[in-house]
Amino acid sequence: MTKTQVNKVGRNIRKTIQNQGEISNEDLLILQNYRTSFQADLASVFNQISNLSKKERSDSIVSFRIKRIESILSKIKRQPTMALGNMGDVAGCRVLLYSDEALIGLVQKFNAVFNVKYFNNYLDEAKEDGYRGYHLYIESPIDSSKLIEIQLRTVTAHKWASLVEMIDILYNLKIKEGEKSYEFEEFLLLLSRKSTLTIKDKIRIIEIDKKNNIYPKLNEVFVQNHLQVRKDWVSLSNLSNNYFIIEVDFEKKTNLISFGSYKSAEERYFKMFGEKNKSNFVLTHVEKPNFRRVCIAYASYMLVNHDYLEDWNEFTKDIIMDNTIKKSQSNFDYYSEYIRRNLEDQFNLVKSEISEYNSYSEKEEKNDGLNEWLDEIKEKMKKFDMVARQHNDINKQKNKNFFRRLLG
Repeated sequence: MTKTQVNKVGRNIRKTIQNQGEISNEDLLILQNYRTSFQADLASVFNQISNLSKKERSDSIVSFRIKRIESILSKIKRQPTMALGNMGDVAGCRVLLYSDEALIGLVQKFNAVFNVKYFNNYLDEAKEDGYRGYHLYIESPIDSSKLIEIQLRTVTAHKWASLVEMIDILYNLKIKEGEKSYEFEEFLLLLSRKSTLTIKDKIRIIEIDKKNNIYPKLNEVFVQNHLQVRKDWVSLSNLSNNYFIIEVDFEKKTNLISFGSYKSAEERYFKMFGEKNKSNFVLTHVEKPNFRRVCIAYASYMLVNHDYLEDWNEFTKDIIMDNTIKKSQSNFDYYSEYIRRNLEDQFNLVKSEISEYNSYSEKEEKNDGLNEWLDEIKEKMKKFDMVARQHNDINKQKNKNFFRRLLG
């Protein structure tokens, strides 16, 4: 396809959207052909950045995706002067790293290897909404007329960005796409400054949480999803597939499908889009996939866990300690009961997971997926035990041992 043809279909689609019409099948098919034309370019870049990333840090997580059709249509609507052929993130790779130093080192290596057309640096100064990361837009080594986006983020920054997407999904919002939701935006902005929060900030986070039931809603979805998704992954771990469609359906349940080839995955993706079933889904490739990597890379689609649950425990613990120092009994009792209720939910989740694992493992042959699951359960139990003991120690100071029975 020539750039002129691409831009023409972009104009057709924009006009249809502006007139609130339905995009023709012909235009959608051309858009799909344009999307998939990036596959060879993307694969070439992915292989190079995977090798460089592993040399920088062996625990880096590298994935690629072609922009979802819904996201392309949304961007065409939001940016009325942008030509489709100039959209720089139709095809993209993402690298997640566990340190700022590794990220900066990798940016320097990419600059030396690729022809970088332009970049966005949100490391030195975060975006207004709190996002941090580094985006490079490089010339494809196969077709110089095409741009490939490379996103680099720390795992911490990526988890924050995933929470934005989770809130969009759970509350049917579009914060990521610029739609205003002031209270949630305040909540997310505060969380982006997690290391410098004051007690007043933490109290505000919990106020917004309580008003909107964020913690219970996240926990409810995680409980709903985690056992089925984990079992799905165990069955998939017998396969050597690296392409995945991860779908969140209208009931906020996650469905996981794997494929051995990009072609079969893309055909299924386009069919799902044509069915217009109101679900959110993404097609991606993850290098050397395991459950933990896929959950980190696509937390907002897997919907089985998020660090906010642990952050919530830390914030409420700090608030209680502050109330203890200030001898504020009423606030102490309020937060203690609130914490107890939510910790019991977490504890029951872990208990159900242990029961499910024992039942499932008796019927299945041991494999990497089951071993990985068991290791994760052990890690969850250690974390829960630590948090419950912390709160039990705090409550001893007030002679209110809410958590002792949980530890039993």
